[in-house]
Amino acid sequence: MPISRSGAAVSVNLKDLDFSRKPHLGKNFEVESDTSDSLVAVTRPLYTVEEVLLWTPDKDGLRTDVFNIATVPLAERTQKQGGVPKTLVCHDMKGGYIEDRFVQGLRGDGCYLLSHWQYIDTFVYFSHHFITLPPPGWTNAAHRHGVKVLGTLITEWDDGAKRCQQFLRDQSSYRSLADKLALMAQHYNFDGWLINIENPLDGTQVKNLQCFVSYLTDVMHTAVQGSEVIWYDSVITTGELKWQDELNDNNRIFFESCDGIFLNYTWKEEGLQRSLEMAGERQHDVYVGVDVFGRNCFGGGGFNCNKALSVIRKQGLSAAIFAPGWVHEKLGADDFCTNQNKFWSLLSDLCPMHGPASLPFVTSFCQGQGQNFYINGQVASRGPWYNLSCQQVQPTFTSAQFSQEKDQGGKKTMVLCTKDSFHGGGSLLLGGTFHHGCDTLSYRLFTSDIPVQCPLLVSYTYKWESGANQTAVHLILHTSGQDKQWVLMGEDDRKEEDTNDATSMRKDILDDSMGKPTVHFTPLPDTQCARLYEQCFGCTREDITEQGWCTRFYMLRDYTAAGCRVEDISLQCVRTGTGEGDAVVCLRLGETRLMNPEDLEKKQKAVVSNVKCSDVSWKKQQLPTTTTADGDSIAANNVLFSTTLQWDFPQSPSPCFDIYFSYKGADGNTTDEVYVGRAHNSVYRVVDLPVVHDKADTDTTIDFTVYPIQG
Repeated sequence: MPISRSGAAVSVNLKDLDFSRKPHLGKNFEVESDTSDSLVAVTRPLYTVEEVLLWTPDKDGLRTDVFNIATVPLAERTQKQGGVPKTLVCHDMKGGYIEDRFVQGLRGDGCYLLSHWQYIDTFVYFSHHFITLPPPGWTNAAHRHGVKVLGTLITEWDDGAKRCQQFLRDQSSYRSLADKLALMAQHYNFDGWLINIENPLDGTQVKNLQCFVSYLTDVMHTAVQGSEVIWYDSVITTGELKWQDELNDNNRIFFESCDGIFLNYTWKEEGLQRSLEMAGERQHDVYVGVDVFGRNCFGGGGFNCNKALSVIRKQGLSAAIFAPGWVHEKLGADDFCTNQNKFWSLLSDLCPMHGPASLPFVTSFCQGQGQNFYINGQVASRGPWYNLSCQQVQPTFTSAQFSQEKDQGGKKTMVLCTKDSFHGGGSLLLGGTFHHGCDTLSYRLFTSDIPVQCPLLVSYTYKWESGANQTAVHLILHTSGQDKQWVLMGEDDRKEEDTNDATSMRKDILDDSMGKPTVHFTPLPDTQCARLYEQCFGCTREDITEQGWCTRFYMLRDYTAAGCRVEDISLQCVRTGTGEGDAVVCLRLGETRLMNPEDLEKKQKAVVSNVKCSDVSWKKQQLPTTTTADGDSIAANNVLFSTTLQWDFPQSPSPCFDIYFSYKGADGNTTDEVYVGRAHNSVYRVVDLPVVHDKADTDTTIDFTVYPIQG
């Protein structure tokens, strides 16, 4: 998302460098790599009951572990009428807390991520530690797609039995633990817990366990709206550790005490039938386990998970897909994208699909990784990177849509490509072939249920790879209104009689087999867009066009009726001119947005303030030469600078910020700003920033400026 150039700064003087200073950053920091002693923020689990009970959401007036607080609220998403079976994903990969534990991301590629959120309702972050807190990157990515995120409480083996003795001793013990778990979910902004007790219990502990699950569910519902507590099919009412693989009288008390049950994986179809009968009206709260690694699981897991899911859906039950990271952990990183797409495409007909259902709706299609990091089409930081907090809303439709079309002549493709981007690390690459003079290539992007407000600001940003001189591109909004289809056309489609001060509108019928009532809109003229470029991107039109990108803005004022909803978003390429024969078309879609223009005005008034610099450390780094802005090589000393930046910002949904630094001399002159990184909270740890230090120039400062991203 783009930046607003209204930032705030803090200065650090280079006069006296203290290389002996070693800040104490706390247990949620660790060294970045085996070759570095620099500390970076990480997410970690909690290991003991005592550690949980000592946890507080704030200390000395400051929020606890602020780096790990997710900031993206749970988005609204489309819902099927009458209720449908749900899909839970339990993420268990290499013990958890691998590359995803680095809160600010890392330099590198080949890391695991999820991009098929449209099929998922609940995401569980799982590990074998006592209390598993979800890394904020997973929560931010899931919440953008309207997916709930749960942490895990697990007890196992002898150590687990000892912990159960502690927190299931009496009412005071289990309520104290439950209260802390609810506070943690509220503090870190996730949505509940999976409870997994995998060690035997005595009679008193079983009774207290049922009370604990019930009490935790109640306090979670109070602390976090829409939260969930899910019970894993493990111990039974006798206290035995005896997986049932179905809902029955041995585990029913736990199911009735919370929001759902996650059944073990070695089930039989007749057991699912009994589960359905016992669940009654709560059949969709029964999540039947499917182990993607296939350990004694129906169908054998892997790419045969659809076989198990077919049986589950036949009974009308929900599913819990365990360890879909199999496609990365087992099959490797080289073909990860291909294998992940294959895995989810096999399940797509068995998982109800969800899409966006609220304004504002803005996405750059970034998956949370890339070959470079881009801002407004320009490379801000070079080299591969990974940060799940940067993931934007992914299309609900994939290239699988083309396999269902009767006419295969167009050879259409739609893939996420990281070779170029408008914002973040990727763009949606759309390709196809025209065969005739009047061919049209259509690409469905999103199913949606977005309420239309008046006026409605719509824009899309694209970049041609081939076919620009023979193709018109349109964004199409399918609506619930009287005119079912809104076609957002280009400047070349503007008629002479169209007005020049607003988006024009022409009403006609689209010539297709459906005969849908259609309204055509042309974009605002460039003379009307300067402020929109500033508000949306923090730059000028020229800054974007010089990178080959084009943005079209539409202000839909006169034709947005109350109660109308956008139900589908697609892109269309139409062949122009009189050309015949085959012609290849390829373009990048860099951003799509629908929003209330008043929201832009409100966000412009929110400013960063009170930037502070703390926990400073310096390290020496001798370099023989450095290069000036004019390309000259000069002898110089570099020092590596680390610090924590914090600032104030008015609360708003999912704020994020870009940080830059520059040098300021004694004369007040400053150098050009250099990009440092992106923060997804009002705090950022600068780590080993190379700073040129001239001992003779004692009055130089380095300035850090924080800009809110307002898109």
